[in-house]
Amino acid sequence: MIENDTATAPSATLTRTRLVTRTREPATARSAIQHTFTVRGLEVTGSSDFLFEETLTGTSLLTLESTSCTGTVRGEVDASSAIVVTWLKSGTAVVGGQQLPIGRPVLYTPGRQQVQWDRFQKDVMRIDREIVEQVAAARGGWEPGPLEFQPNHVPEGAPLAAWWLMVRAVAAEILGATGEVPLDREQELAGMAAAGLLTAIPHWPVEQPAERTAHAGLADAETYLLEHVAEHVTVDDVAAAARMSTRGLQSAFQRIHGTTPMSYLRNVRLLMARQQLETGEPRSVADVARSVGITHMGRFSGAYREEFGELPAETLRAARR
Repeated sequence: MIENDTATAPSATLTRTRLVTRTREPATARSAIQHTFTVRGLEVTGSSDFLFEETLTGTSLLTLESTSCTGTVRGEVDASSAIVVTWLKSGTAVVGGQQLPIGRPVLYTPGRQQVQWDRFQKDVMRIDREIVEQVAAARGGWEPGPLEFQPNHVPEGAPLAAWWLMVRAVAAEILGATGEVPLDREQELAGMAAAGLLTAIPHWPVEQPAERTAHAGLADAETYLLEHVAEHVTVDDVAAAARMSTRGLQSAFQRIHGTTPMSYLRNVRLLMARQQLETGEPRSVADVARSVGITHMGRFSGAYREEFGELPAETLRAARR
């Protein structure tokens, strides 16, 4: 009997690190910012209540950063090395001349731009640029290459819900553990992040013939789902709109989003419902459910509680206080 003693090659890994900074010294805050951004003329100022807190978690492919500061940060940021998206949670900020809205993802443009953040809380996601280009090509039916994004675009409605759906899924895994992580899984996570970004912000390939982008494949499927979010939609409807087989559509969604087309639609609807309820403006939960294409109230309440840990009526009541 001959035994095969060939060792299985170890799978490639990346190291996911977490760097935490908490300081009342502007100089220390300045050093922390320079560790995460390339900034020219960086100034960090504040008064006697100055406090800077930052947590940076990730790998070379995908990073999440949460920062709060009671002072002012200004300088010229160079965002050429990765795709960088930020969303302001409180305070005020101007990036490249654009006043940032609260709670909306905004993409840094490649190259240098002036920024100023005042008494703020913000989150940042960095995604490997090559992975974003590869995912865009797979979704859009073109060759991988440089992309151009619609300047100053601020997503709303279903595309915004799709963005937050991605952030919830990716952040849960990234923030859950540090240390050695499988390279292939980190690439999948970065691909999911790229897909969420590309769904939220219009984009197109640079310097490629128009006929190469005529069939957008998965992008057509995503667009159809988000444009018909309030309607009755079947997987066959989506496949037809994307000119894909049902099996091919299911496989593409699983590869890029880590879920099925109909589960993706369900989760987008739930997040859209939550966004409306959190304003405190809707007259009733039923009105909100109908507006996002949900007709079965019992299933809606159960799915909502499973996803967010509370009933939709509780979200609405809390927002009205």
